[in-house]
Order: sequence, then C-alpha cells, then structure tokens
Amino acid sequence: MSLDYCSVVKQRFNASKAIKAQTLLSKLLSLEDGLGSIRRVAGLDVSYLKFNDLELGLGTITILNYPELELYKCYYATRRICIPYIPGLLAFREMEVLAPLLASVLDSIDVDLLLIDGHGIAHPRGFGIASHIGLAFNKPSIGVAKSLLAGREDYRGGKKFIVQGDRIVGGVLEVKSGKLYVSPGHKVSVETAVKLVESMIRPSSRLPEPTKLADVIGRELRRKIRGAEVLGVRECTTRTLPSLLDRSI
Repeated sequence: MSLDYCSVVKQRFNASKAIKAQTLLSKLLSLEDGLGSIRRVAGLDVSYLKFNDLELGLGTITILNYPELELYKCYYATRRICIPYIPGLLAFREMEVLAPLLASVLDSIDVDLLLIDGHGIAHPRGFGIASHIGLAFNKPSIGVAKSLLAGREDYRGGKKFIVQGDRIVGGVLEVKSGKLYVSPGHKVSVETAVKLVESMIRPSSRLPEPTKLADVIGRELRRKIRGAEVLGVRECTTRTLPSLLDRSI
C-alpha cells in the first residue's frame, strides 16, 4: 500500500458527506434486542504506530467464550491509516483496519456479539464506531468508552444513564479508577447493553474482558512490530500472550 494510495483516500474522503452518511445510517439501526444465546463475544480495539510520516493502524480482535470469559482466539492485522482524526468521525478512520480484519475472522468463526472500544448511539449523530461495525456486519454490537462524547450523565430511577435531549442513549458504570460509558451499537437495547457489559467486568478490572484483552495484547504487539509493514490477518501466538492474561486494567 503506497503513499499514492493514501493520497487518493484523502482526496475522496469528505467530512461533510461523512456526517450526512452518519445521520442517514443512524435511521437504519435497530435498538431492540436481536440476540439469541451468547456463546462467543469479540472484543475489538485499534492502536496506532507512527513511522516518519506514515501512520499504521493495528487492529486486534479477541474472541472469548461466554459467560466463562475464557480467551478462545485472537487475531490482528496492520494497515496504513489515511483518514485524519476528526472528532465524531473516528469510525471512518478505524474502519480502515477493523473492517477487513473482522470480515476475515467472521468467515471462519461464529461470533454472537461485538464489543468495541468506542461509542455506539451515544454520539452527536447517534452513529459511533460500534454502530458502524454492527450495521455493516449485521451483528449485535455494543460500544464501551472511557470518556463521554455526547450527551450528559443523568440519574433515572437510581441508575446513571447517558441522556441526549430527553432520550436515554446509554448507561454509566462506576468501575475501578473511573467510569465506563456503555451504549448500544446495533441490535441491542440500552438495558441489555449495560447488563452484558457489567457481566464481563472482573472485580479488579476497569474494562470488560473482551476489550481489555484486545487492548493489552494490542499494546504488546506494538512493541514487537518493526517498521511500517502492512501485515495481513494473523492469529496471536503463545509468544504474543505470555503473562498478558493476568494483567488488569
């Protein structure tokens, strides 16, 4: 993937059109529970590496058995990132690496729920990264973020929610050393999204296990990757994982 490729992508990407697309696509979301029995949950995370003027996105996907929360499989890939960071449009940037990675994984493994580091409908236009991915792959998805992007925190019936206008768009969980902002992406209700994420947080952790492991493994992989090499989808090996499963975030 050459520098010319990024030049073409940057010329074609239009922030105004992206905003309009989010507004239109948000109307296609389902916020009713479309989950059957949950046997496997995938956690998705993106981290970044810079080499001179080049930026590389490292996408990591962990697949856990549920409700045991045991790691079943882990995959990663790298890709040149061409779209700049624009608040509210992060999904277009991260989909560059996550979409082909997830497509490859879903070809061989059945996953019942996607947990994404980012927001779902708790977004200025109701269409964050978890909604992008859930709708694109027609999978139930939930966004889990460490900071609030849109709306406000408000108590309703003794519980804290994310509220935009008069609409509840997510829940707020008090966790180790902070808060988590949980919002449905697609095919999940707010209530179910919060309950599921709660069920995946270990007492000593700040993050639910699927995205926690994706984050930890991704940071370990960053230390191993050399140069601006674009890597196809690879399975995490035992060399990738030593002692990582015992770490807490």
